[in-house]
Amino acid sequence: MCSEAGYAVGFAAVRLEEKIRIGIVGLGWVGQEVARAALEDPRVTLVGVADRDPMKAGRDLGEIIGEGRIGISIDCDVKTMLGRARPEVAVVCTTSDVEVLGASLEACLDHGAHIVTTCENLADPEMALSQLEPGFDERARDAGVVVLATGVNPGFAMDRLPVMLAQVTRNIRRIRISRVVNASTRRAQLQGKIGVGMTPHGFSEAIKAGEIGHAGLSASMRLIAKGLGIPLDKTAEAFSPVLAASPTTSVLGAVPSGRVRGLYQIARGYRGGREVITLELTMALDEERGKDTINIVGEPPIHFEGELPGDPCTVAAVLSAIAVVVNMQPGLRTVLDVPLEQPEEPEAVTPRPLAAREATQLPTPARSVRARRRRSERADVRPADPVEAAASDAPANKKVATKKKAATKNKAPAKKKAATKKRAPAKKKAPAKKKAPAKKRAPAKKKTSAKKKAPTKKRAPAKKKAPAKKRAPAKKKAPTAKATQSPRPESED
Repeated sequence: MCSEAGYAVGFAAVRLEEKIRIGIVGLGWVGQEVARAALEDPRVTLVGVADRDPMKAGRDLGEIIGEGRIGISIDCDVKTMLGRARPEVAVVCTTSDVEVLGASLEACLDHGAHIVTTCENLADPEMALSQLEPGFDERARDAGVVVLATGVNPGFAMDRLPVMLAQVTRNIRRIRISRVVNASTRRAQLQGKIGVGMTPHGFSEAIKAGEIGHAGLSASMRLIAKGLGIPLDKTAEAFSPVLAASPTTSVLGAVPSGRVRGLYQIARGYRGGREVITLELTMALDEERGKDTINIVGEPPIHFEGELPGDPCTVAAVLSAIAVVVNMQPGLRTVLDVPLEQPEEPEAVTPRPLAAREATQLPTPARSVRARRRRSERADVRPADPVEAAASDAPANKKVATKKKAATKNKAPAKKKAATKKRAPAKKKAPAKKKAPAKKRAPAKKKTSAKKKAPTKKRAPAKKKAPAKKRAPAKKKAPTAKATQSPRPESED
């Protein structure tokens, strides 16, 4: 079973042992998007779907989501799907009303299926328990079932993310969060929830009746207070319409000027008579762009600004929650209980071979070290040649052939010494360079002319015998005698 697979803490890889069997309850817009994503997600296997809509029940799921026939039929109720498909996790995307959701939750408990739901009002368990059957949390614990509500808002943008950011500051005095959503790009259901197209008076009446407005803003505020350990003395929430200054359009139809194009909603939390948590939400047509802003007054102050697209982020949040609920503690949980580690797909992934890393990384410094050693060994060998040449008694007027023999004789032992220096430690051979001090080289300056004749005669022996008188001034040639100590003075001449 997948429940046997744990997840590691820290930077260790997190991997599921098997794909998680899931079933989806509700094929509205969110349910269909979750189904499409689940078919592509390597962490899960979609085994069942349920929807009470008679236009969908009995049909193949692929026909509803535009994927062609995929062999998954849609059951007409939750219990039938749970009994037939036996999913480990049930994804419930039906309603924001906790009381209406209760029957589906109870069915999942009876079949031992974990629950991941997009119901906003279930995000705060303390408030949700008052709307569920008594003892719901205890029954979930006894059944070993995790119940989790998630999404982008509530679920991340205005609760979990601010709590995470607050971990890098201290002495928090105030938190202010703002979210702006351009409703022009959102689905018709959301536009209806924010009162698009209503008159100002109709908007006020719908707010009083609880028919419109974003569900879950006050739940996000209580999650922040819980996550930061801030007890609130009082909370307040207010709604106001955003009116169209000029005619515009929506999925629901044309919106004349003066009609509602969206709403502005604010939730406040007080402690000691002072406002410490403020959440502002604007969802309206024709907003310039979506924007999420988080400001935390603390030491140091924290400022975050970005954009979290609502619908795609909600689908991703649901799939991420599926992968972790199978290992969480049972009971009614919140997004603050969700671990940061996200399990990877169970298929074996071939890791990058260690030998390949060594071949591309480790030899580079190793070659440089060997090169430095070779240069140091050559430096130890080269100075030995002029020292031995200076110590030799070969006369300056000998023939070129004799000089070549002498050079080869002198060079032969030099190679042997170089080999012995490789065997012996470098520190012991270091004094060998001191065998030729500057004082001992002074008499050798007279013989340097003889040494120079050897290389020059290799190039043009006839020409260099004649101008012997030109080389009479030994003092002028003394600096060039030092140059013969290196192997390249011939090219400099």
